[in-house]
Amino acid sequence: MHYMKAKIKGYRAFNSPGAIYDVFVTYDTTDPHVTEWVMRNLRVKLEEEGEKHLPLCLEERDWTPGAPLVNNLTQSIQYSRKTLFVLTEGYVKTGVFKLAMYLAHQRLLDENLDVIVLLMLEPVLQHSHFLRLRRRLCEKSVVEWPRTAAAEPWFWQNLRNVVRVDNKLMYNKKYSKYFTSK
Repeated sequence: MHYMKAKIKGYRAFNSPGAIYDVFVTYDTTDPHVTEWVMRNLRVKLEEEGEKHLPLCLEERDWTPGAPLVNNLTQSIQYSRKTLFVLTEGYVKTGVFKLAMYLAHQRLLDENLDVIVLLMLEPVLQHSHFLRLRRRLCEKSVVEWPRTAAAEPWFWQNLRNVVRVDNKLMYNKKYSKYFTSK
């Protein structure tokens, strides 16, 4: 059923040249609750469950130990089809978040590839101009953790779909002509 809807809308799998991972996950690694959620929920749901396993790039597992932060971030973003930002109140205030967001935007400017997906684990940035612009341009690339357990299966399927499809195919039609040509 989902496959047929995607075919009708013209969605296709997102292929990025040189990608090793489907998704680079960036989040607040200093927060043990967030780290546990990423490792026990997000990683399991995307890498181990579902009809297609999506290889993730995770700091704890895939980064080169001792390498400079900027090198690890750059390589993770470059070698992944999408960059998933797991947003929490603490994370959006860090330099790591700002640097990762800058590097992901550089891919859009340099390669014309929009790789950004925002996962709102907590309701943050609600009054941010960036978030409002992101929602206007590509609303489906902003996903929110559900408030009820009953909505979780839909959330996981939606997230899997978002990370597998080229963001440009999900752009708001009003604005897509300004962002899709090089």
